[in-house]
Amino acid sequence: MGMPKWFTSAIIYQIYPRVYGMTAQRFGTLRDIQRDLPRIKSLGVNTLYLLPIHPITQKYRKGLSGSPYAIRDYLAVAPELAEAEGEEAASTEAAAAQFRELVQEAHAHGLRVLLDFVGNHCAPDNVLLDPANPPEKGGYHREWFLWDDESRPIAPSADWWDTADLNYGIPVEGKPNAHRLVYDREADRRAMWSFMTGVLQYWVREFDIDGYRCDFAHWVPLDFWREAIAQVKAIKTDTVFIAEAYDRMADLLSAGFDGIYAFELYNQLKSLHEEIRRDDPYYEVQYIRNKIEWERSLYLPGHRMVRYTENHDEPRTVVTYGGIERSKPPVLLALTLPGVPMLYAGQENGAAVRPPLFEGNYEATFLPIDFGANSPLASWYRHVLAIRSAKPYLQGDEIRFLPINSRKATAFLRRNGESMAVVIINFNSESPGERLEVELPPEALAACAAAGGQLVDLLTDGSPITIEAYPKQSRRIAIFLQPLQSSILEVREER
Repeated sequence: MGMPKWFTSAIIYQIYPRVYGMTAQRFGTLRDIQRDLPRIKSLGVNTLYLLPIHPITQKYRKGLSGSPYAIRDYLAVAPELAEAEGEEAASTEAAAAQFRELVQEAHAHGLRVLLDFVGNHCAPDNVLLDPANPPEKGGYHREWFLWDDESRPIAPSADWWDTADLNYGIPVEGKPNAHRLVYDREADRRAMWSFMTGVLQYWVREFDIDGYRCDFAHWVPLDFWREAIAQVKAIKTDTVFIAEAYDRMADLLSAGFDGIYAFELYNQLKSLHEEIRRDDPYYEVQYIRNKIEWERSLYLPGHRMVRYTENHDEPRTVVTYGGIERSKPPVLLALTLPGVPMLYAGQENGAAVRPPLFEGNYEATFLPIDFGANSPLASWYRHVLAIRSAKPYLQGDEIRFLPINSRKATAFLRRNGESMAVVIINFNSESPGERLEVELPPEALAACAAAGGQLVDLLTDGSPITIEAYPKQSRRIAIFLQPLQSSILEVREER
């Protein structure tokens, strides 16, 4: 079937519904997201990814709010995500109706919608463990779980004590209790797979969502993904599947996933600012090239690496990199490397507090996201996202790293046919900046061979760099960059 064409130009905006629009009086709702769609669209993103929207565990809840990754009902929308209308209390039916409206309006704004699918585990009080659960909700199936005694199913990890591990009937190497993931009856395994596949089909068929980000995908059997992804795409061919995975990444892409988290590069960049590198904070810059070449040698063509500088599991970008200006080079890198960039709501405003998901009781201390804060940073995000959206060479796969005279910067060519740009990402924060020399690739020189050309910086209003006509032009060009200033130098032939 191949990767859906729309995904090649996707820019993902991740939203945690329970805190989006949150105030001192209440949690956020789906209507809060819906009302903010014009602002989201104006930012320059084109795809929403919502953290789990389902009812969450009650009996084993962490804190008052609980974790959305402890799902109690895969086929429902949490009533607390609905905005009450009149005197009627919010219900799962009202929440489902408001979610449908959100998807419809997002589509009207040209925005795709992805849901978080948590297929590895669910809540210990999931409706599948309720003897009164009706067949249309999956029925009662204690055999789909692992048990340590008769009272409670096993969690996949001690830290995830508010969840219960699901048994797909195939041992997965590296997963806790892997040897126990078997069934005595093949019919039980097939029934379990059929239900979970039906969950994935349900939200596509009934609500017209555009795909899934799949939580901890590497702990779910590959054979399940092969079957399930094919069956969902049979309903809607351009549905996208993204794997959050830390193992078996190449295998997951082979099983049908369209994208996968680029966590290796994320860790590479984060180490620039970790304590172990304080004596040489630019030690890792030279290895950005190594990571990209490693990705391209390991993974199948026709996929997308999802690139981020923060998400719901990680610290905020401005915290990781030590401030707003220091955060710009890694963000720009995520936007200009091959792949699909992903932002976390509030990142564009310099939010410093990560909304907790697993600690509980955060509602007493968490500050709601101020989407009106830091307008200069938000304007910078809009500017660079507009460049990303407008330039096909930033959406394709072609990349070539270029020799540069600094260990504090990296340079590469991005090209699509005859259009191309030299991207310089500068991590140097030391005054007064430095003079960088970059070796132009033959493609750039050839594009300007007859009449010469220019390198025009799309990020600033600075003077273009002139490229002399062949054979006068040296292969090396020089540019002075201020501390933490980067450049996207588009190659333009002079006429």
